[in-house]
Amino acid sequence: MLAIQFAVRGLGKSCSSAIPKMKSTHPSIAIVGAGAVTLARHLPALRAVGGRAVSVYDPSRTAATAAAEAFTIPHVASTAEEAISSDGAEAVLIASPNAFHRDQTLCALDAGRHVLCEKPVALTLADARTMANAAKRAGKVVQVGFHHRFSAEHNCVKRLIECGVLGDVRAFSGAISEPLEVIPGGLKNYRFDARQGGGFTLIDVGQHRIDQVRDLFGDIGSVSCEMASVLESHNMDDSVVLTVKMASGSLGSLSWHRFSRAFTSPLMLYGTKATAGCSAFITAPFQSAPVSVFMDDDPAVRLPPDVLAWTRPSKWWSDVEPGWVDIWPPRRKTFQDQFRNFFDAIAGRASPAASLEDGYKALEVVQASYQSFREQRAVQLPVEATSHSEPPTW
Repeated sequence: MLAIQFAVRGLGKSCSSAIPKMKSTHPSIAIVGAGAVTLARHLPALRAVGGRAVSVYDPSRTAATAAAEAFTIPHVASTAEEAISSDGAEAVLIASPNAFHRDQTLCALDAGRHVLCEKPVALTLADARTMANAAKRAGKVVQVGFHHRFSAEHNCVKRLIECGVLGDVRAFSGAISEPLEVIPGGLKNYRFDARQGGGFTLIDVGQHRIDQVRDLFGDIGSVSCEMASVLESHNMDDSVVLTVKMASGSLGSLSWHRFSRAFTSPLMLYGTKATAGCSAFITAPFQSAPVSVFMDDDPAVRLPPDVLAWTRPSKWWSDVEPGWVDIWPPRRKTFQDQFRNFFDAIAGRASPAASLEDGYKALEVVQASYQSFREQRAVQLPVEATSHSEPPTW
């Protein structure tokens, strides 16, 4: 955590003199939560797209002050409410521990602010529904921080599906793994406290893949879940496996392993016309490209022209041939794209890429998974908004 803050502080000071001062045309933002992701991702992305933070709050005054110094934020607030109500703030980034998302979002809406809320949107479905109702009454945008929706690989695969290249995708499999040591602050991080995080692996990193699958294939119809706590350093779910049946009938398996010694993020899609694989952000040694698709047809005929332009022939003297076709979509900076979409949604130029309803649906899958693990059976969706399953502990 300190290393990240030091690096970001240094970057902020060295770059500030090189960036010309221009008046931002975007809504000014209050920052609630100055943890590692805010410092390393949110604030650099906000600055890169020409946005401006006018206030920042974190329970750690040191963290809030470090963010203010690194990114020239004029006001360090003593409470979240003070940051939200700061003069000039038109929107709020909520990047606090999960248990605070509901109340801070409601506070922002009451103050007439738009909201970009990190995932998960809340800890209970009832809270998420309360937030959705409040946003509707306030007439404000609430966007959920599913930044993986903006990854180049995800959008390339989505385009292949929409253009019919894969045919009818009837099955899929995906896995995400990472070392436990990447979590800032180690066991002191709020994620290891179920009261603040609402769980560990599934509700945290798991929500990204759940949302991706929903974005690609639609709603999830049922889940069957197994969980485990592999490491002895904590009592939370660090290994999760879901068997998923989509409402469309497609079958899939998703897994997350937070005790892994390496980062991996493969997703395979099995269609009636082609098979595709991708891996957002991480390309492992067993992959040939960020996206690969196996097709029997001539790629020059089957692939959309923009996707075809991202391919390379396996032999320099020939065109791209049937079989495995490797695709290198241009890299996208997802946090920047997320802010651009948020600002466009506020201006009425677009809809939020991930709405409160998307946040609710992802949380619903988590809740159904907890219930499935506890009762050792498949659970149908939707689940009752008033029901709640506590995360398992070991």
